[in-house]
Amino acid sequence: MRYSILFFIPLLLIISSCSESDSFPIGNSKPLLKIGLIADPQYADKPNNGNRYYRESLWKLEEAIEVFNSSDVDIIQTLGDVIDTNWNSFDSILPIYQNIRGEIENFHILGNRDFNIAPMHYVNLLDRLSMPEYYYSYVRDNWRFIALDATDYSYFSNSLHNHDINQVDAYFENISGNPNHQFWNSAIGKEQQDWLIEELDRASLLNQKVILYSHCPLKAINNVGNLWNNFEIIDIIENYSNVVAYFNGHIHNRDYVFENGIHYVTIEAMVNTLINSYAILEIYEDHVLIKGAGEQQSILIDL
Repeated sequence: MRYSILFFIPLLLIISSCSESDSFPIGNSKPLLKIGLIADPQYADKPNNGNRYYRESLWKLEEAIEVFNSSDVDIIQTLGDVIDTNWNSFDSILPIYQNIRGEIENFHILGNRDFNIAPMHYVNLLDRLSMPEYYYSYVRDNWRFIALDATDYSYFSNSLHNHDINQVDAYFENISGNPNHQFWNSAIGKEQQDWLIEELDRASLLNQKVILYSHCPLKAINNVGNLWNNFEIIDIIENYSNVVAYFNGHIHNRDYVFENGIHYVTIEAMVNTLINSYAILEIYEDHVLIKGAGEQQSILIDL
């Protein structure tokens, strides 16, 4: 696979090609699918904290959804951390999602900050976000999209998932001394790993290409936010040649790693910019184009 990176700034397009032979496709080909990607709105009705502009996420999300609607995306996928604090924060930000055109599908996954609410509300998170399950998949145009639950084994969510706390401790202590040895990170457990393998096997059997979504990164260069057991998930997905990309949020700064045939892409946090950050993923027969807006970089992937 080859790749090029672009940076989109409002009203300007700056092209930075990573090799002389790389270029963006020219022509009138129509994408098979267009997917709007959002990471970490982290809305809260509270003052800014450093470069986190909590209240500003409302207008930024409105802008992103207006662009997605006008761009005729097929799907919108949010990568976790819709809110930062308080159950009532959902009352302000979720109505903005209702502006999505009716024919556009809308999906969420959970992030660690979505649990920064009263524990009594944990059992209502799936309903509040209209999620089918904690982890799930869907197939469109012979592409399988796998949405993982990165909050599976963690200290912040365990009163919901009710895993053996000794197992949570084991995941945490196994990486003692590593940068991602943080209480706000988490692990993906064996049951979900087995389900992931089944999904990847099914995709291989049906000759489907695969894109994965998760809140936590696996190979972020600044690896303070990587999943506790990132090496286990990497070992699984890098055994499948049909896995194209893995998208995540969580660490707030955009990040990109291409290794062993998989593009690991961190979408810049919407809450962390004075302008905006989101992307449109365009899938073609022979390439995938990640079109970044605001602070989000753009990447061309040749299939």
